[in-house]
Order: sequence, then structure tokens, then C-alpha cells
Amino acid sequence: MKKILATLTLMVLCAAMTACTATANDLPMTTTNAPMATNTVAPTNMIDGVGDMLMPDATNGLTDGLTDPMSSEDPEVTGVTTVSTARRAVEQIEDELERLSEVKDAEVVLAGNSAAVALKFDNQYKGGVDDRLTGIVKERISGVISGVTNIAVTADETLMDQLETLGERLEAASDMADIQNELNAIISKINAA
Repeated sequence: MKKILATLTLMVLCAAMTACTATANDLPMTTTNAPMATNTVAPTNMIDGVGDMLMPDATNGLTDGLTDPMSSEDPEVTGVTTVSTARRAVEQIEDELERLSEVKDAEVVLAGNSAAVALKFDNQYKGGVDDRLTGIVKERISGVISGVTNIAVTADETLMDQLETLGERLEAASDMADIQNELNAIISKINAA
């Protein structure tokens, strides 16, 4: 896996260096002062882990709640607004968290600007949910989707089971309202502990 990532990284760097060698004669001439289009390709490390490209929407922000550092939108406004976005983001965030050496299993549910995360730790990890680990979880979530600012993290097995059940309901859901209500109740339990 590391060899593949190293090879892909090298290929991307070579392509970037080749693109940077363009001379002034290679660049197109423009006669107007029209602003250049931005955000024509979605980053491949966002939402859709397989690298599917998403097209910009009318407000110059990427669709599906992708993190867009060039967007002037307030990220708290975006969050998770559709069931399909939630499903894709949950899958990618769980994969990201399970790559951590401390984490054996992760359950994540997202709705609106809220996320609940339950972690099951590797047997060798003797710590718990602390500020460092919570910070890492927040970074991984914001690396996948923007606008999720209310994040609660737990290692409680009962709450993990509840999140797993809610995640299964998310797979069959057509509306985020019920999911949001149950998610808020779980987040309240996590914050109360």
C-alpha cells in the first residue's frame, strides 16, 4: 500500500513540475479583465474516496458539502444536508479514523452541522478519548466535509451500538430530519458523560 501511495505521489509531483515549466509564450493571451474560473475540479481526497469529480455549483462552491478552501461561504452553513452526502462522508470518515493506530473500529453519524463519533480502541492503546484524540477526529472530519462544527467523541460501547443502529437507519433513510433528531439526542448523552 505504501509503495502504491509513494508511486502515485511521485507521479503527481512529476505532473505538477511539468505543468510548472510553461513559459510566457505557452500561456493564452486575454484581452479582458474577466475573473478566472476557479474550482473546476474537486479535490480527490474529499467526500468521494474514489476520486469522483464534482462540478461547481452556481455559487462557485462545490456540491455535496465538500470542503472548498477557496469558497467564501461560511462553512457552518454547509454541513450535511442530504442523505447521500451523509452516507459517503460517513464511510470516508470511518475509513480515515480506522487508519489511526489507536482505533480498531469507528462508528460515525453526520447530520446538519453535527457529528457523533464512537471509537473502539486497539488492545494496546491504554488511553481514552482525550483532547489530542478529539482534535485528530475533528481534523479528519473537516478534511472530508466542511461545516460540521458540533462534534462529540466517545468510547462508550452502548453509545457506539446506538450510533451503529442510527447509521444503519441512515442507509435506508430518505429524510435527514429523523436522523438529525436522534443524532442530537446521542450527542447530548456524549456531552453529559
